[in-house]
Amino acid sequence: MVKELSYLPSHILICVIIGIGLQFNFKIWDYGFYQLYIPITILLLVIIIIHLLKRKKLFIFFTSLLYILLGISTTYISSKQNYNNYYKSHIKSTSSLVLKIDEKLKPNNYNHRFIGKVITVDDKKVKGNLIINISKDSKSKEPNIGDLIYTKSIPTEISKPKNPYSFNYKNYLKTKSIEEQLYLNSVDYYIIKNEHPSFINGLAIFKNTLQKKLKNKFSKDVYGIISSLLLGERKEVSKELIKNYADAGAIHILAISGLHIGILVFILSTLLSPLLYFKHGKFIKLFILISLLWLFAVFTGLSASVVRAATMFSFMVIGDSIKQKQPIEHSLISSMLVLLLVNPLFLFDVGFQLSYIAVYSIVKLQPLIVNVWKPKYLILKKIWQLTTVSFAAQIGVLPLSLYYFNQFPSLFIISNLIIIPCLGFILLSGIIIIILILIECTPELIIQSYEYGIQLMNFVIKWLAVQEDFIFKNISLSLIEMLCWYVLMVLFFGFIINKSTKKFIAFLTLVITLQALLITSKYERNTKKELIVFHKNKTSILGIRKSNTLKIYSNLSLNELEKEQSISNYILYEKVSLKVASKKARILSFTDETILSIDSLGVYPKDFQKKAIVHLKHSPKVNLNRLIDSLQPKLIIADGSNYKSYINRWQKTCEKQKTPFHSTQQNGAYILKY
Repeated sequence: MVKELSYLPSHILICVIIGIGLQFNFKIWDYGFYQLYIPITILLLVIIIIHLLKRKKLFIFFTSLLYILLGISTTYISSKQNYNNYYKSHIKSTSSLVLKIDEKLKPNNYNHRFIGKVITVDDKKVKGNLIINISKDSKSKEPNIGDLIYTKSIPTEISKPKNPYSFNYKNYLKTKSIEEQLYLNSVDYYIIKNEHPSFINGLAIFKNTLQKKLKNKFSKDVYGIISSLLLGERKEVSKELIKNYADAGAIHILAISGLHIGILVFILSTLLSPLLYFKHGKFIKLFILISLLWLFAVFTGLSASVVRAATMFSFMVIGDSIKQKQPIEHSLISSMLVLLLVNPLFLFDVGFQLSYIAVYSIVKLQPLIVNVWKPKYLILKKIWQLTTVSFAAQIGVLPLSLYYFNQFPSLFIISNLIIIPCLGFILLSGIIIIILILIECTPELIIQSYEYGIQLMNFVIKWLAVQEDFIFKNISLSLIEMLCWYVLMVLFFGFIINKSTKKFIAFLTLVITLQALLITSKYERNTKKELIVFHKNKTSILGIRKSNTLKIYSNLSLNELEKEQSISNYILYEKVSLKVASKKARILSFTDETILSIDSLGVYPKDFQKKAIVHLKHSPKVNLNRLIDSLQPKLIIADGSNYKSYINRWQKTCEKQKTPFHSTQQNGAYILKY
């Protein structure tokens, strides 16, 4: 760590990351663009004065503040929401919009999905992105990348998750600067041919044509792998195949990242080596190598993973060409800083985080691990080196993987030993096949051989994925626990490298702190009580949590409940056991509250106690005015099993009667804590 901390950009990077986090989560600055000059100017003047006074500690403190402000201002400037021409500021209920299709997303069962750029609102030029959902009906025409769409439909806010611990799609899209989505049927829009397509649009059209040709040559799963590895289109890979690669610990193979770019750089560098024999050949090679590298990045759609990998390897190649003996850690830090200054939201990209941590772990840990055993034979030496690289990367990303994905595939070493050596061949052969397809010269033997090779790789991955005893699932880490594990790892390996009493004491202190954190968390779980009315369309699920047991009242079986995402997420993160109660229970007690459930029969005791909580499920045909007059409920809850028209009518009745009303369709799960 000393090597990194002595490198000035590392200090800037840490402060910029703090600034990005503060601005993104708390909106520290919201006072306009030109006003940013005021705090920047003040800080610069203070820094100059302190420098003249030679006050080193104050100088470090205020320069750190300046770099934090750099992170804040970069995030503020990059956010389209802060501009006067942001599309949301100009939309009215009668507005017409012109949208440009920028990116095609993986479709769902009902819609084709795209990321669209808002070009105009009522003929006013605006900026901003949104999700476009186009219905999959027979009359709907699917637009291509670069096409313009005219519509008078109005975008809607992306809803928050309906149940506790569900994936927060709203927050995820926030990291992509997207706030709204648009649903379109065939009658809601028409496509305008873009007369002035950009270079990126031209590449997208070219890729689309190439994909159609590849689709005709290969089977579905093989085409999905080729599209993912060579074109950056992972959406073509089936869900089953993605799950197999994830369970086998090889999911990183399916997204173009540092591994693929590194292999590409090695291949290009080898092919361009003859240029070194010419005058200025070194710089010609550098120029061609970086140009081809970034052409590939543009060709694959400039995804976050490709951009960060291309940037990182560009720094490494340039450093190697000018013969600067700088550590590889400096290239990592410099590339990361440049990427975050260009697009601060890269910081919240899971792939971005995993990629940099994996590479850093390889650089720092692999030399330690590889020295544990020194094989005599070359083949064993190469296998051991590859094993230690994979092992070092997995150690580094383990806490982050558990935090995001809640599982750890222990067979990752085997899968990586099999696939990584073959990946260079797959990439090189794939590039050759693409060239042959473009010139319409594709020998059947080459196509069949390549098909068989990828099918064999998929078969091996599938076999590894079904070895469930070696996949550790349902492991949850909180954000604080994940950060503690990383600090613990840094202290532990720091002690291994440079043994000192201080580091050992710090390590033990953090171990005790982590244990205290886990004990506190367990105590809170064991004393927790809450009532939850979960949201699920066409189904009623009510849960009562006492200590480490969740008792469910529902029309679903135990097997169905275990597969239900909202329940499995709650069990995973709260670490509780599941118990199914009687389906016929109509009256429940929770602490001092009484809950009366009224189902489709609409039957309830007229003389029931007042001020109870009424739970409406399965669309009961009740006169809600009469029910409110009779029972005077404390609260009325309508879950997802009810018809929307009923819920809307009940809500209006409750507003007139001034009775609190909670709809899980509109407000998400109802949670009553004790």
